[in-house]
Amino acid sequence: MQKVAVVALGCPKNTVEAEYLLGVFRGKGFAITNNIEEADIAVIHTCSFIKTAKEESEKTIRAVLSVKKKTGLRAYVSGCLPQLLQNKMNSVFPEIDGYVGTGTLKELPRLVFNKGFDKSLLPPGGLNESKYRVLSSSLPSTYLKIAEGCGHKCSFCIIPSLRGGYESRTIESLVDEAKSLADNGIKELILIAQDATSYGYDIYGAFALDKLLSKLANIKGLKWIRLLYAYPSSVTDSLLDVFKERKNICNYMDIPIQHISKNVLSAMRRPLNTASIIDKIKNKLPDIVLRTSIITGFPGETKRDINELISFLERGYFQYVGVFEYSNQKEADSSKLKKQIKNSVAVDRRTLVENAQYSVFKSQIDKIKGNDIEFIVENCSQKISDSKYNITGRCYFQAPEIDGNITLLSDKPLKSGEFYSGKIKGVKGYNIKVTIGEI
Repeated sequence: MQKVAVVALGCPKNTVEAEYLLGVFRGKGFAITNNIEEADIAVIHTCSFIKTAKEESEKTIRAVLSVKKKTGLRAYVSGCLPQLLQNKMNSVFPEIDGYVGTGTLKELPRLVFNKGFDKSLLPPGGLNESKYRVLSSSLPSTYLKIAEGCGHKCSFCIIPSLRGGYESRTIESLVDEAKSLADNGIKELILIAQDATSYGYDIYGAFALDKLLSKLANIKGLKWIRLLYAYPSSVTDSLLDVFKERKNICNYMDIPIQHISKNVLSAMRRPLNTASIIDKIKNKLPDIVLRTSIITGFPGETKRDINELISFLERGYFQYVGVFEYSNQKEADSSKLKKQIKNSVAVDRRTLVENAQYSVFKSQIDKIKGNDIEFIVENCSQKISDSKYNITGRCYFQAPEIDGNITLLSDKPLKSGEFYSGKIKGVKGYNIKVTIGEI
C-alpha cells in the first residue's frame, strides 16, 4: 500500500481541503502518513493569496523536492500556486511529477495513477468532499467550509481568479457534515468561506447564513459555533438576531474591514458604509467581541487616512485586529493604481495601527479582570523545575491561531479538549492569564 503525505499551507480553508484530499486518497487505497521521509507520494497544497504566501509555497515545494532526491518519492502540487502560475509550473518546477489547480483536487489520485491525464489540470473551484474527510487534529475543534470562491471585485484580491465565483454548499449538506463531526467528538465548529455572510444567495436567492446557523445550533454536542470572514455589507439584522438568540453561537465575529477611510475603501472597491455597519452590529449586540483585518500602505493612502483609521479603532469597536502591509500582486488591479507607497512606509503605518489597537485590547481585558471565563484546553505540559503544568487554551472570543490564548499554571494536569473555568488575571502580549481553583 502506497503512503501519501499532504502538506497544507495558508488559511483554514486550505486546511479543510487538505483533509478532504486525504480522505479522497484513503478512499483510493492509499495509507496516510505525516512523515514526508517515509511517504511514496507527497502533495503540497499551496496558497498564493499574497506575496509572502506564494514565497512560502515555493519554499516548501523546494524542500519537498530535496527529499525527493534522497528517497525517490513522487511530488505533486495542488491549489492556488498552480492556479496562479498555470503552465509556468513546468518551467519553474520541472522536477515535480504533476499539479492540479483549485477546481480539480478530487482528480489528483487519477493524475498520480496517470489515468488519462497529462501533467496538469487547472480549472478553478474548490473541494468539498465531506464524506471522505480525515481530520488532521485530535482536538475537538474544526472548520466547516460553507462556500467556495468569491463574488466581489476587491482591487487588491486575486481570489476570484484563483477560486472562481461564489458557490454555496446546500444547508442540507452542511448540516449532515456538522452532525457527523459532532458524532465524532467535535465540540467547536468554525464556519469559514472567503465571504461567509454572503452564504446562500447564489442558490436560495437571499442571504441564508441565519438559517444555516439556526440549523447548526440545534445539533447536539456542538458547544461553540464560531463565525469567521464576515463581509460587512451582507451582515443582516436576521443574522444578528440569531447571534442574540442562540447560546452556542459564540458572541464573536471576524469581519475584515481592510480600512475605514472612504478614500482608501473606494480604491479597494470595498463598502463605503463600513463604519455604519460596525455601529449597527455593536448597537444590536453591545457585548459581541469583534476582530478585523486592516491593510496599511494601500496605493493612495495618506497620513490623514491612517489617522482616521486609528481614531476609529480607538473607539473600541474591535478587540483583535490583524494588520498587514499592502502586498502588491501584479495580477491584481490595485497594482495598476497610481501613488504606490513604499513598503517601509506601509510597515511603519502597520506598527502605528498595531500599537494603537494593543492599547484598546489591554483596556478591554482590564475591564473584565477578575471575571470567570470558560475555556477549552489545547495543550498541557509538565514543567521540570517545579512539577506544575503549563496550560494553554482558548475562550469563546479567541479563534485558533489568531487571537492569542488563555494561559495558566496548574498544580494538576488538565485534559486537552475539555472545558474548564478560570478567573481572568491579566494579559501578557495577546495571551490572557487566568487562575483556576480546585479541580
